Amino acid sequence: MTAEPKTITYRGNCHCGAFVFQTALPEIKSAIDCNCSICAKKGYLWIFPGKGNVEIVKGSVEEGLTAYEFGPKKLKHLFCPTCASPVGGFSDDENFQLALNAHCFQGLVTSDLEKPPYDGASLGEPYEHPVHKGALPTPDAGEVVYTGSCHCGAVTVATASKPLDETYEGAIECNCSSCERHGCFKYAAIWVYRPNKAVVLSGDEANIGRYQFNRRMLSKVFCNICGVVMANLFNELTSEQVEALPELPRRIYDAQHEYTGVNARVLQGVDVARFKTKKVDGLNKIPGEYANP
Repeated sequence: MTAEPKTITYRGNCHCGAFVFQTALPEIKSAIDCNCSICAKKGYLWIFPGKGNVEIVKGSVEEGLTAYEFGPKKLKHLFCPTCASPVGGFSDDENFQLALNAHCFQGLVTSDLEKPPYDGASLGEPYEHPVHKGALPTPDAGEVVYTGSCHCGAVTVATASKPLDETYEGAIECNCSSCERHGCFKYAAIWVYRPNKAVVLSGDEANIGRYQFNRRMLSKVFCNICGVVMANLFNELTSEQVEALPELPRRIYDAQHEYTGVNARVLQGVDVARFKTKKVDGLNKIPGEYANP
């Protein structure tokens, strides 16, 4: 008789802690990497724990999370309306199991996981990229203007930059508690910081969410409808607020507050896999302790 594999109880949550789950699984060594239009923008890594094998510890799937559907609307993509963490997805089909995003599991080093690919992009009708609705920044010499959008098109962005290809050396991957949950580390969202004047965000203010945490120096800007994170935007602090910051956060703010981080994954025609990225150990080196709920 073959022994049942030993299981581990994994716990996970959105970043703000409003939604917490747990599931018992054999040691997680891989997660499915789908290339469909929304998975590409959000950086999902899918784990399927099995029907009935997920306990909701805090919050509610139906009332506490925002569900986004598109195309044939067979799958509801779930994200927290406060912090935009993409928790997973589910279907009303009784044969479908709740799927979870590996990035939201506590203590799981997603960069170490095997990532078998799934060609979701080949299913259904081809995705039509929404058109940027706002103004365009003026590029400097040698720069290109890129446009992009959230998945549903309610929030768009344009930025001027040197070509975003294998020659670009300014892209950043961060593994801090927030960036990990938003898929910003290892083949997911990748930050390209550009001067504020070189970035134009466009959309109805009612559709734009802003999530602040830690020292509240910046906001993660996302679409309230589909949950795609668009930018890291530094907040305007008074001189008194800046002086009140601890030394390292103050130096970070002084050096970077005139720049906006654009999620390169939302930019049309940009292949982030070609980037030479700078990996930032935000989990251990950015001040401010994050406590998993």
